Amino acid sequence: DCGDLAKRASIYANRHCQQFDLADFPQIAGEGDFIHRFSPNVGTIHPLGVEVFGAGTWISNLSLLTGLSATDFGWRSPYLTITLKDRIRGSLPEVFKRCGYRTATIMPLEYSSANEGPFLNSIGFDDIYDYKAIGAPTYHMRDDVYFAAAEKLIAEHRKTDERPLFLAIQTMFAHSGYEERLEPSVTVAGEPFNADPELAEYARRLAISRQDFDAFLEKRKTDGRGAVVMEFGDHQPYVTKPFIDAMEGPDALGDKNSFAYQTYYTVTAFNHALKENVAPQGRTDIGYLGATFLDMAGLPSSPMMRDLVRLRELCEGKFYLCADRDAVDVHLRRRIDSGMLDIIDGSQSAPSS
Repeated sequence: DCGDLAKRASIYANRHCQQFDLADFPQIAGEGDFIHRFSPNVGTIHPLGVEVFGAGTWISNLSLLTGLSATDFGWRSPYLTITLKDRIRGSLPEVFKRCGYRTATIMPLEYSSANEGPFLNSIGFDDIYDYKAIGAPTYHMRDDVYFAAAEKLIAEHRKTDERPLFLAIQTMFAHSGYEERLEPSVTVAGEPFNADPELAEYARRLAISRQDFDAFLEKRKTDGRGAVVMEFGDHQPYVTKPFIDAMEGPDALGDKNSFAYQTYYTVTAFNHALKENVAPQGRTDIGYLGATFLDMAGLPSSPMMRDLVRLRELCEGKFYLCADRDAVDVHLRRRIDSGMLDIIDGSQSAPSS
């Protein structure tokens, strides 16, 4: 369901490493809306349920792009970019690709790291640029390095390609560890944000990252074209663990309902109207985020994506922990039977009657 092809906006999906809504932990940087303080162009902040803590960026990215819960796969979840390569159809990039978009991603790790590059190719990305491809000396760079690469790609694309663009950008500046002051010459208004050196450095990096993202949004705002930008935090950093323990006890990481598994997402549009009254209330699990993004922005969609929106409403935003687990399993079984999710070995299939 591609909609009005004459009004296709460019689409940007930004995965921010180890970012969350700092207002959830005022112990780190004080009271206030930290995100909008440094990113005034960004839209409404929505709570997002993720399935990893402290590490596992590629796991969150997979759930966003495929509409799956990695936790459903148990101990296999860190290896899904290997085991699910060439086994998934109907993903978020494929929806855009089938509707005439060029699909590309900029990633900070090497193409082969965690097999993420080959996996992303298999689910519909035409072009993948790792940190080496964009000329970065290392993966742990300030976010403006990746946004500069994005601006270069956007400019070159518009000169040679009439297709609209779906560009997924991964950034890395807020990544641990926090013993070292990265970009030491850059000073942020209000720092130090905390008496603890690691918390202060984390908050400082987050502020710089937000400023870089806001500069990216400003260019989308002023270039006169339709654009929809979605961003999300992939997981919390390890520095929040003491606060989680104080709130919920030392076993909190064993409960996917824990606050340890909450980050955020935003959807911001320029010269493109977002749909009214469709933003979900409360925390939304990341397996629903791709479909939610399409629904909120009135973007190309599919029966599978629409069924994910229906399931999200039925399950009150929960995927793996949905109270009506049968409904989740029916959705997954329909994907399997439709040839969109190849996870059942032929030798184990039920015999024909």
